[in-house]
Amino acid sequence: MPLACMLITHFPMKAELSRNSTLDNKPVIIVEQSGRRQIVMDYSVHTSGVSIGMPIQEALSMCKDVILLESNESYYEETFESLLQNMESRSPIVEKYSLGHAYIGLDGLEPMYGGEARLITNLMHSVPSYFNPRIGVSESKFPAYLAALTSVANGSTKVPENIIEFLKGFSIKLLPISWKTKSRFIELGISTLGHIAEQPIGAIQAQFGREGTQAWELSNGIDKRFLFPRKPQEMISEDLIFPYPQNILSGILIAIDSLITKAFSHAYMKNKYARKIQIESNIINHPTWIKQFNYKQPVNKDGALKIIKNSLQNTNIPGPLEDMKVTLIGITGESGIQTNMLSNVREQERLKEIIYQAQVRWGNNPLLYIAKDVEPWSPIPERKTILVPFVS
Repeated sequence: MPLACMLITHFPMKAELSRNSTLDNKPVIIVEQSGRRQIVMDYSVHTSGVSIGMPIQEALSMCKDVILLESNESYYEETFESLLQNMESRSPIVEKYSLGHAYIGLDGLEPMYGGEARLITNLMHSVPSYFNPRIGVSESKFPAYLAALTSVANGSTKVPENIIEFLKGFSIKLLPISWKTKSRFIELGISTLGHIAEQPIGAIQAQFGREGTQAWELSNGIDKRFLFPRKPQEMISEDLIFPYPQNILSGILIAIDSLITKAFSHAYMKNKYARKIQIESNIINHPTWIKQFNYKQPVNKDGALKIIKNSLQNTNIPGPLEDMKVTLIGITGESGIQTNMLSNVREQERLKEIIYQAQVRWGNNPLLYIAKDVEPWSPIPERKTILVPFVS
């Protein structure tokens, strides 16, 4: 089936530049947490010697006077989600491969758009030009990806009929196989796809096993992978604006408690859990404050709050928070949590039903509130306590 590869290189960096023009023409590194280490997630073209996955200390030694940004995964996912929806308005089959990398089914679409050229142009228009998208067109995924790599920004390339000739000059480092296998190829003097294609498949299979067979097939333009229409990224967000900038931890924790409780109370979240939670806030004259929490096992509301509160006890808040947004990411129906069989489920369901019936009668606004202390020592009454909507 004919397909297109839509490729946006350095997508996280371009997403940041799209919302903050002051970063243009400056050396910028996006930092993400990997276990206990901070590593480079992405970087701008004005850095030198930096690569993705590099420890941040090493990157800083190569590129001084650099601007560090904390990664904002929910923003990148939301931004790419909107682009994927644009692509789906052109084709019913869109597969998300990774951030900035998607495959689009083209079968049967040419007559609708008046030919292949107009179809590809229409696909290109699904992504704003400042992202510099590239499109590759072929009958299978890997050649389409390589064609996209060779395309100029906002341009497209179609793989020619002599596909082996087209592929032969590409480095084996582009193959979707393990680095260990790639290193073994290089040790034997095999550095391009053409070198692999020249070898008998039996010899490659005997030496490199299953990955060798895959490398030989891809080097000969054979890619048997199907297109799988994507499942939209499932995220739920809740936000609030503080009545006054907040830098007291107790008040911040109350806001987090309220937003996470509200997010997990969505009807969609019934019997579901989250694999990741992101908290972000704007601070006057300061970069956005972002905290991400990844969970080995998907968590419910109580499990999420426990870990977040413990983590924030030792966190330095860089300034007064103006607002707050909490996002549940990676929603799933699976969990490693064993629920308490003795919990009073009937009473909880009964209370929910009472609140629901009251809201139907009197409107959807919260009817019950809980007063929570924020700054009990404050001389300003409005700062001593706040009312938080009660969610059962």
